[in-house]
Amino acid sequence: MLEKSLDLFFSVTYIGLTIVFVATVVFFERKNPASTIAWVLVLVFLPVIGFVGYLFLGSGFRVNKKKKYKIKARSDDLYDNHIRRHLNIADALKFIEAHENAARLMTYLYNEGESVYTSDNRAEVFIDGKTLFPRMIEDLKNACDHIHLLYFIFNNDRLGREIAAILTRKAKEGVEVRLIYDSVGSRAFFSPPIFRKLRQAGGEVRGFSPIFSNFDSRFRLNYRNHRKIAVIDGRVGYVGGMNIGDEYLGRNKRLTPWRDTHLRLTGSSVWFLQERFLMDWGYSSDMDFDERLNVPKFFPECRSADEGRLGVQIVSGGPDTSESPLKSALLTMINSARRNIYLQSPYFSPDESIMDALRIAARSEVDVRLMLPALSDHWLSHMSTLGYARQALESGVRVFLYHGFLHAKAAVSDGLVTSIGTANINNRSYLLDFEVNAFIYDAGLAADYEKIFLHDQSRSTELTLEWFTAKGRLAQSVYNFTRLFAPIM
Repeated sequence: MLEKSLDLFFSVTYIGLTIVFVATVVFFERKNPASTIAWVLVLVFLPVIGFVGYLFLGSGFRVNKKKKYKIKARSDDLYDNHIRRHLNIADALKFIEAHENAARLMTYLYNEGESVYTSDNRAEVFIDGKTLFPRMIEDLKNACDHIHLLYFIFNNDRLGREIAAILTRKAKEGVEVRLIYDSVGSRAFFSPPIFRKLRQAGGEVRGFSPIFSNFDSRFRLNYRNHRKIAVIDGRVGYVGGMNIGDEYLGRNKRLTPWRDTHLRLTGSSVWFLQERFLMDWGYSSDMDFDERLNVPKFFPECRSADEGRLGVQIVSGGPDTSESPLKSALLTMINSARRNIYLQSPYFSPDESIMDALRIAARSEVDVRLMLPALSDHWLSHMSTLGYARQALESGVRVFLYHGFLHAKAAVSDGLVTSIGTANINNRSYLLDFEVNAFIYDAGLAADYEKIFLHDQSRSTELTLEWFTAKGRLAQSVYNFTRLFAPIM
């Protein structure tokens, strides 16, 4: 009798807890049905463990999300006038008149994300770390006033130690050095020893949302700064997919070849990488960064000899925005494409809006190609990626698996618009992580990146429905099952 009573008690308790936990998740995730379904599945199978996981990883428990994450630039006449005085509005209007489809994207990004179009830029594209890091190291060594770095991963390996040593020497020379690393991405539960000498030399180092800094930071565990930004003297900027680590130089034996994309910018677009860094610095320092308004120092005018002719917009996204400007920007690129759109992403778990846009474009005889990695550093994500890849294939999208680890986050459309940055085509990049992309409006650069894509395509396998069928029913079941959890991965 006692045993039956205990069984009944535990059964009722189990069911009651499950109902309470599910109701909590449904309430906090009510604006994101896909995420809600995924978390409910977790809670049904593992109610207590699942709810503890949700406390740390779920999107509902955002502590001071608007107050602390969304640090707005202070209104300052000097700063505003400086920006407006040196932006060539006539060039933007001329471009809009000549390129109606691209103008939709440009206008949207300005209205939604306050992303200003600048037209005096130069850009260099790098497709591996062996060409990127020597160029970046040269710029770091030539810094005269300040160096600002923000990286999701800053590893304590050969490359990391080399760059840390350069930063330390520059700090000793009197150059202001500020560095932000993501505490989870860099696996830095405490302050990494690699930065000790840099701090001693006067450099400032901050971990983004440290795990053990205070109690409420534990409830921000899932919101990471995935950006990769470098700004040197306010004149040179870097943004793209590569972090600071040996693997980006091809030293990871399992994930080789490692194919990535990064961008070096000069011109007024660097101001907006600078602004993004300074706002993130303000959050990481837990204080306003008043020095950001030192306009001549951090936002120097572009010398006429250095001026380029590329149009660029810098676009940021993250959980501090009510909408997802980077997801909407991709949707706009897909919907505006008339001839082709080529996409590269290491992780692919789009929501219905992106999948519908890809299907409509493909069936409207737009040449839509999607490139994904054959190798991956996250097994579950890769399985769900293949499940979504099959759906894209069935919609008319040509899908390619690159023979290696494709870590590039890039898109090029109609021989005119190129997007290079940190955002993957997945729920995490659009809702959970802080990201930044550069949108470049230039036929020459777009043509160059199309050639890069086609070269990558020659090193890829084009997927077919027969390819998936040959994998067997068990593999199909794994692809479909892991897709259920894609919205929370």
